[in-house]
Amino acid sequence: MKAATLWNPGNMSVGEVKEPQCPPGGAVLRVTACAVCPTDIKMARVGQRDLSYPRILGHEVVGVVEQVSGTGPLSIGDTVQVWPGVACGQCPSCIKGLDNMCAHQGIIGFNHDGGFAELMAVPAPTVAGGGVNILPSGADPVLATLTEPLACCVHGQNAASVSTSDRVVIFGAGPMGLMHAALARRKGARVLAVEPDPERRELAVHMGADAGIDPTSGALSTSVNEWTNGQGADVAILATPKVKVDDDLLRLMAPRGRVCVFSGLPKNDPRTDVDINQLHYRELLLVGAYGCTSASDTEAFGIIARGEVDLQSLISQRLPLSSIEEAFRAIEGRRALKCVIDDLER
Repeated sequence: MKAATLWNPGNMSVGEVKEPQCPPGGAVLRVTACAVCPTDIKMARVGQRDLSYPRILGHEVVGVVEQVSGTGPLSIGDTVQVWPGVACGQCPSCIKGLDNMCAHQGIIGFNHDGGFAELMAVPAPTVAGGGVNILPSGADPVLATLTEPLACCVHGQNAASVSTSDRVVIFGAGPMGLMHAALARRKGARVLAVEPDPERRELAVHMGADAGIDPTSGALSTSVNEWTNGQGADVAILATPKVKVDDDLLRLMAPRGRVCVFSGLPKNDPRTDVDINQLHYRELLLVGAYGCTSASDTEAFGIIARGEVDLQSLISQRLPLSSIEEAFRAIEGRRALKCVIDDLER
């Protein structure tokens, strides 16, 4: 079969590889579509802490079941979306429903071969743990590839307790920030997008933000103060690594405001100094959000399947596997939001 194999950072090639064997209790999919995540690009260029080589990347996957082992929820011919986690199901985190924090977790596309290939194996723990969602008849498989990134937003907003009437400030209007805007609007929140790119600010408004502001055009604190009528933000979601948690950010928050550190910071610059008394006296909450749980993935899958958010604007290009480098460069150059590889045979 054809696959895009990463041999080591900076060395990825598309070529023939062996077909995967069906894992006991698992399944093999014929991949229909696999969306490109910026993490895929990072791994291809410089590596990543959870990555092992050689590796077929791709973790935003939809495919058709070709083989299945044992009894379970899947049948040959089912079109499915896959949560990329491979969790043990037995550690304290898994028992609490926090399977993204599994002590023994594997990840499809990181240390298990992923979806930039004609065929992909789905491990038994992912099938048994509810990590495979069957698409309803007539569902768009390309749109369903956005389930996992939307699930990350679901996970982050659940951590920050986003709810109706909240004033939510989203920093960054890349694909994740835009999904956050659509998801927060679905919950009934008011949304302000903070983004320097005018086209992406406009798209944020199209997807659910009430307004967008350019953080380079003046005092951000003044703009947020005006937008919140002097009350401050109930939630701040950091969907870009270019915003740090500092005293200025905390001063934007309303009492009991929640700051969600959604985007990881650069490895060489993750530290900051903050006045912890702001957290103490104003009862602010600082939360992290990493990836998504299988439950968040299932929740996001339902949101897309029911048409509760419109994410079609995020899909900039659909390309064959042979053009995967073109997809990477389009995203790196900010010429595309999401690229989907949906012709895996060439």
